[in-house]
Amino acid sequence: MKREVVEIGKSGRPLRGRVGPEEWRLRCELAAAHRLVAHFVSVDMTYNHISARLPAEPDRFLVKADNVFMEQVTASNLVKYDLDGNQVMESGHKASPAAYNLHAAVLKARPDIVAAVHTHSPANLAVSAQKGGLRPITQQAMRFYNRIAYYPNEVDDTTPEGTAQLARALGDKWAMILENHGALVCGTSLAEAYIYHHFFELACRAQVGALSGGAGVITPAPEVCEERAKKFGRIGQYDHKSRDWVASMALADKLFPDCKE
Repeated sequence: MKREVVEIGKSGRPLRGRVGPEEWRLRCELAAAHRLVAHFVSVDMTYNHISARLPAEPDRFLVKADNVFMEQVTASNLVKYDLDGNQVMESGHKASPAAYNLHAAVLKARPDIVAAVHTHSPANLAVSAQKGGLRPITQQAMRFYNRIAYYPNEVDDTTPEGTAQLARALGDKWAMILENHGALVCGTSLAEAYIYHHFFELACRAQVGALSGGAGVITPAPEVCEERAKKFGRIGQYDHKSRDWVASMALADKLFPDCKE
């Protein structure tokens, strides 16, 4: 018999009874996205996180708690913050300053960003330490051709001051390599941020493999890369009806049904 887990807040009421159906749906999808990133990507213990802006409250967002791995995220243990980095809903959980400062700064600076994925995977860490950043040597990488911001490893980017500087460095881009640190991938929806992060991760893995193979690397002509980026790197092309997102949510339902608790 399956054990039902109910997250009780400080009010003594289950969380699901304290939020509307739209927020609960977003919580379930955001929890599933965390589980799937952990499933497909090797992540860094508790130090990776995904945020999603609340549709009915665009000045507030949900993000992972500081004391759980991505594999342990549920709809109920996600925490809610405002764009100034203040926790705005009572909970037995809290986010780390690195999480709420980074996501608050990015979402505040860019009202067009709805969700952001920040990870330290072995592949994106390796690329973040390479001069030249992500190279357009695969179809996945060409999606991001001339569309990546770079943030130098010069200040503490877990502080409000550091993350504000990071948000400025992002500019009008949707993906960023944090030098010697990892990656930040954003989207106009949670689905889009998740899908583009997956492509970004594949591109980084392929680059690390190609450069370690010892053979010369083929780099397509700039006009080829730009054409591919225009066609396959468009912002706004992925949403909750996209086949990759639909398939991802079906997989999460099968593998991680407890993420909806």
